[in-house]
Amino acid sequence: MMSVWVEMLKAAAPLKQSRYAMFTYGAVATSKSPLEDLSQPSRNFRGLRCYTETILAATRQADIAAIFETDLYHARVPTLALHWKKDSDYFPGEGRPDLPKHVEGRHGDIDHHDMRHYIDRLSHLHLNHVDVSKKDPFNLGTQFAYMAWGAYEKQKYWVSHKDVTMEQLIKKHLPHWRLVEHVQQDTLEAVDNLWLVQNSQSLDCLLAFEGTHTFEEFFRNLEGSNGGYCGFSDVHHGYADKLYWLMKLSMPKLRSSLSKCNKVMCTGHSLGGSLCEVFAACANSGRTSDEHYQVGRP
Repeated sequence: MMSVWVEMLKAAAPLKQSRYAMFTYGAVATSKSPLEDLSQPSRNFRGLRCYTETILAATRQADIAAIFETDLYHARVPTLALHWKKDSDYFPGEGRPDLPKHVEGRHGDIDHHDMRHYIDRLSHLHLNHVDVSKKDPFNLGTQFAYMAWGAYEKQKYWVSHKDVTMEQLIKKHLPHWRLVEHVQQDTLEAVDNLWLVQNSQSLDCLLAFEGTHTFEEFFRNLEGSNGGYCGFSDVHHGYADKLYWLMKLSMPKLRSSLSKCNKVMCTGHSLGGSLCEVFAACANSGRTSDEHYQVGRP
């Protein structure tokens, strides 16, 4: 029987109406108030936001990036707090844009930001003592985690301890997906990678944003929420500015391929997840006269 998630995707509007879903991992919060999907009556995004968290006797250790911005919120999207060898916490609908937050008993941990923790926990996901790892959207969340991680162009694979590329990860873990486009753009702080991957059966596409990978780029995280993007106010200025230039310079190279996609989703780890979040909000806003919408349109 076709999964509920696939039914939702097939019922969604065609690409020209700019309906996007997001799958993010350890993303940094993006705005003073949760970004909304203006294409949906509920104003909730489709997809999944994941962060890792380990429950100890008296504390909770959470992914340090997801907890980094103490005064900002994540988008309204189903949220999954990934626990290890325990039931994870899943918040459907608008999710929990406020979590994780610095409160007594919870603190950030850099090791929890590593992608192996996300894939291991998603692969063994239990909710209410039931294994749901093969059910969507969690199954999609596991698949897309490989591409969010592969967006770094080359990374040490924790299983083999050897460098692997996006193409190798797709071939090993995602047999029905193929790499369509790979665009590189020098944004002064880094040479950023943007990937377009397509499912050969459904023709759905995934746009993968690369996360922080240079010391200079890290300072983006320290900029405040003193700007707007695509009509949304108080968006993190560093992410909004980076996304604008990435879209302005890279999107023209992708439009021809995007026109051949059925549905489009985006993904990213860390900064890549934050860029995906702002991108999806703009793409779904319907604000066609806005400059940010214009540069990022498919």
